[in-house]
Amino acid sequence: MFGHKFGKENQMTNKITWLTIVTVTAVVGLLSPPPLFAEKCTPSQGKDTYSAKACKKTPDIEPGFVSIFNGKDLTGWDGDPRLWSVKDDAIRGRTTKENPAYRNSFCIWRAGKLKNFILKIKFRLHNGNSGIQYRSQDLGKWRVGGYQAEVENKPGTVGFLYHERGRGWMVNVGDIMVVDKKGNKIVVGKVADRDELIKTGYYKSKDWNEYTIIARGNHLIHILNGCQTIEMIDNDPNGRAMDGILALQIHTGPPMTVDFKDIRIKHLPDHFGQAKLLFNGKNFEGWTFYPPSLSDAWSVKDGVMLNKGKPAGYIRTTAGERRSAKDDYTNYVLRLQFRHLTKGNSGVLLRMVGDDKVWPRSIEAQGQYGHVGDIWNIGKFPMKTDPKRTKGRRTVKMKDSNEKPIGQWNLYEITLDGPELEIKVNDLVQNTAAQCWQTPGKIGIQSEGAQLEFRNIVLIPIIRDKNKAPPPVACF
Repeated sequence: MFGHKFGKENQMTNKITWLTIVTVTAVVGLLSPPPLFAEKCTPSQGKDTYSAKACKKTPDIEPGFVSIFNGKDLTGWDGDPRLWSVKDDAIRGRTTKENPAYRNSFCIWRAGKLKNFILKIKFRLHNGNSGIQYRSQDLGKWRVGGYQAEVENKPGTVGFLYHERGRGWMVNVGDIMVVDKKGNKIVVGKVADRDELIKTGYYKSKDWNEYTIIARGNHLIHILNGCQTIEMIDNDPNGRAMDGILALQIHTGPPMTVDFKDIRIKHLPDHFGQAKLLFNGKNFEGWTFYPPSLSDAWSVKDGVMLNKGKPAGYIRTTAGERRSAKDDYTNYVLRLQFRHLTKGNSGVLLRMVGDDKVWPRSIEAQGQYGHVGDIWNIGKFPMKTDPKRTKGRRTVKMKDSNEKPIGQWNLYEITLDGPELEIKVNDLVQNTAAQCWQTPGKIGIQSEGAQLEFRNIVLIPIIRDKNKAPPPVACF
């Protein structure tokens, strides 16, 4: 290329020049290796911000996340020095017969608080019992109360949600729960089959495991090694916590050892409303069919919505019909699990407006087997997609299909935030769109050929006038 650019007569000179540059660059590179680490940290949404010492420059950290443990010492953390230390790049909690914990004791992150967030943390439990506290309260003397993600070497139990010094045992592994305003705990469905999780080895005993904990408003999720273990909508104003501290637990009792490392947080904006179930797992309250005869194609069994795939049509929400169209859904995170029983077509209709017909003006998140994650524009819905991936009304997903085989559950997470659309399939972003028409609309699910099942249809509202994401600050 360079020979072409400068002419044939200069090729030999150019080769010698570039050989010299490459050689010098290589030598300099050996003496001064290039930076490999992220240089930014994001302040917490509490009153405190990260200190320079509390931020760790972590290689290959995920976009939007910040590491809060430096791998060397307990800077930014506070625990009983008899019990907590750093060993082999991990925070270690350890008790012995000679040095016991007289009560549950915690190592508390002091550099901020958690409100809406995604937390990723690796742990290894040698023996005993432990936990990860979030949105918790500091009760003094390294005592803590609040939500706890369970840590123990017991598959089928590790991954559940406990409320330390509060409401006690909350959500079992595999369950989705709604806690009502009076504090009643109601299991409304399944996020996973507990026995199947155990069989597939979702937890590695006495080895490194990774928790992902997601909190948005009153909606909580635990994921362990990529497998969702619980989901909860907490409507109890007296028992729930909407913010609080992060802490790591040593449990009183027999001698124990637990390690934690690779602790990363992504703070989410403070704009989530009260999450709600759109499908109650019992009947079609809050939904209607089009055409009306389509009701024979839909049924409910064991908390699951079943569709035969024929005739063509859809089931849709009725929220705006009770008051006015403004009570429909505009900005939200929509989560639903689905699985194909046969190959064929379906889809999720978003911001659906106008008269009922096949098909109404809307954005369709494709549900066709093999093409989940594609976008279809129905009725010339105003929006802008990637022209390189768009042909006619269809915008092909960004990456190869990551759908699971027929008969296995998939997760759709669809975010409509003002003019922006993001579609995730099994936690992988597969499509986006911009300049989407910001109109209240129904949410629909198509009957279009494939036999499918749906469950755990949850909507987390986004209140846009409260969207004030904190700016990043440098961490040196």
